[in-house]
Amino acid sequence: MADEKIIISEEEQKELNKPLANPKGMPLEEKQFLDKVIKFVNEGKINLYNIDSVINHEIYDKLDLGLQAKVEIEALTVLNYIREIKGLYDAGFINTFQIQNLVQRLKLYVEDIEETGGDVFII
Repeated sequence: MADEKIIISEEEQKELNKPLANPKGMPLEEKQFLDKVIKFVNEGKINLYNIDSVINHEIYDKLDLGLQAKVEIEALTVLNYIREIKGLYDAGFINTFQIQNLVQRLKLYVEDIEETGGDVFII
């Protein structure tokens, strides 16, 4: 009996893969951050595959080369978070725990980096 495979339909699999909805919604500060990120992507200010598009050059250009290199590496992670968030957003999973968690992680990640380098990202 342990070797029996459970077969589920494609519809059931889709339902199981849906992110869990958050009935309370996202806290206001995180919702505003999400709205800003999505707006920048939709307006073309953030290119999901160009690290330069998330960097605030007014601050970045004044950093020493070592910090600039660190910011460029961190920008890759920032864009990864944004791509995941945008994918969930476009799929209609806006009020879910999954997108809320990603928004929180992105926000904290950016804040952590900006503690040492200043306001180096445009978000």
